Amino acid sequence: MMTTIRIVATALAALLATPASAVLTDSLTIGNAKAISLGHAVTADPPGIDAIHFNPAGLADLKGRQSHLKVVAGTFAIDMAFGDYDPETAATVEGYRNQAYYDEGYYFNDALNSKSTTEGASLMLPVFGMTDVPILLAPLGGASYSPAGSDITFATNVYSPMMVGFYRAEDDPGRWIGQRMSFMQITYFSPSFAYQVNDEFSFGAAMTFNYGGVGFELPFRGGNPSIFGLGELQATTLDCANTDTGNPRPTDFLCGGTFTPYEELGYLAMEVETPMAIGFNVGLLWRPTSWLSFGMSYVAPIPMTLEGEFTWTSSDSWLGFMLPLAQSSLYGSLENLVQVLGYSLPDTSTVTEGKATLDIEMPELFNLGTSIQVTPEVKLNVDYKFSGWSSWQDLPLEFSKPINFLRLAEFVGESTRNALVFPLGLEDTWNWAVGMEYQWSDQLALRVGVEDRPTSLPSGGYTPLLPMGSGKLYGAGFSLKLEGGGVMDMGVAYFKNSLDMPSGTSPLGNDTDPLNFIYNPFFGTDIKTDLSVLLLEFSISQPF
Repeated sequence: MMTTIRIVATALAALLATPASAVLTDSLTIGNAKAISLGHAVTADPPGIDAIHFNPAGLADLKGRQSHLKVVAGTFAIDMAFGDYDPETAATVEGYRNQAYYDEGYYFNDALNSKSTTEGASLMLPVFGMTDVPILLAPLGGASYSPAGSDITFATNVYSPMMVGFYRAEDDPGRWIGQRMSFMQITYFSPSFAYQVNDEFSFGAAMTFNYGGVGFELPFRGGNPSIFGLGELQATTLDCANTDTGNPRPTDFLCGGTFTPYEELGYLAMEVETPMAIGFNVGLLWRPTSWLSFGMSYVAPIPMTLEGEFTWTSSDSWLGFMLPLAQSSLYGSLENLVQVLGYSLPDTSTVTEGKATLDIEMPELFNLGTSIQVTPEVKLNVDYKFSGWSSWQDLPLEFSKPINFLRLAEFVGESTRNALVFPLGLEDTWNWAVGMEYQWSDQLALRVGVEDRPTSLPSGGYTPLLPMGSGKLYGAGFSLKLEGGGVMDMGVAYFKNSLDMPSGTSPLGNDTDPLNFIYNPFFGTDIKTDLSVLLLEFSISQPF
């Protein structure tokens, strides 16, 4: 039988559905209008203060004292459509229904032939924790300084390499795959420098101080119609209709209650964070001629140990099933036996609260790029990029107290009562980006760009938890020079992808394995997902 590793592990995947699932998340919420409008093809044409992230060598272009104010806004929407049961699953459900062990309401599945959509953004914020907002919105910014006549530029910047999350309505059928999820990385201090070696060559480096936070809320249900077999067992083999409280039989503890695969069995909520994780970025920029430049940058992996709280709340249905079992003499004998073996059985705790710890490593990034001034008005940028998502092969999560279902997982050796390791199996990705800038006038430049953003999910590993397929990011924007030496940039970008998961193709979603009932909420149903991201970014840089 499948174990509860799927409960928490699935939740982890979902929140990382968000951040960890694909190159989709890389650099989207930095807040740089030039970068998104050029499809992030800026390694050899660094974008102002955000060169700290894209290529620190580009800071050498910032002279004097400059302030940089930015705003990033956006929406992150996941729509899901759930189909009917496949023929085999439909026949199984109908067979149990015809035996009339329960009334018709017992077989109600709110996700069957339904649609789901996210309501808005949920952000894991320092101090405030999980916070629901209608859209992603964040003011950011930084400052740079290069002394007169100096070849060195100093800078610092506030930006968010990852700012993703969502929440669903309380009755949305997609809540079984995640009611609320969020992942945040905020770089709040980034002391940096760039050195102009000569007219052709510069290099730069940055140390980054980062906040990391992860939060999720997940209602749990079984979803597997094989649970209907409990009703058949109670009505036939156990003859539960003829129990005698004065003269109980050894098996009567199994007659106390039951539950449907389609109702909530428990609710898991967790928030973990770290106030400081240190990373570094380096970059090189070479301009051999006035019309050609080459760039290279590297963002080092950032280890993070996130700590916080978790809460597991058992539902009335689960407690109604467990209570007669826990009160039986047979349960006590079994508990004594498994304790000798080093295990423990689930109990009747309504709420379990404690500490949670998650160890992750933000992936390394490596970028190569060139920028070519094709004509006096037209500039072409091309980038080729690497994202090291294979560092997320496994995600270890530890609890200070045992969770009921994790006690079951111990018996098959997939976790301990206080810890589990979720195998994500993500893969490294290489992707390209192309951007073009047209100098309309001395004051106005127009930009367009496209970026290929492949998924890092392994082949055959699609799931509604991580609806992050491959797709293209399209960007457009402009740059306007202001009086007094200031520059205003605005950019918009759009990304969309779709995934089709026929019944039985997603082990963490719609598997048809009759033993997969611990976490498989949409057993035997077709699932289609659509994910869309719309970003609007605005910035003003000016001397002071």
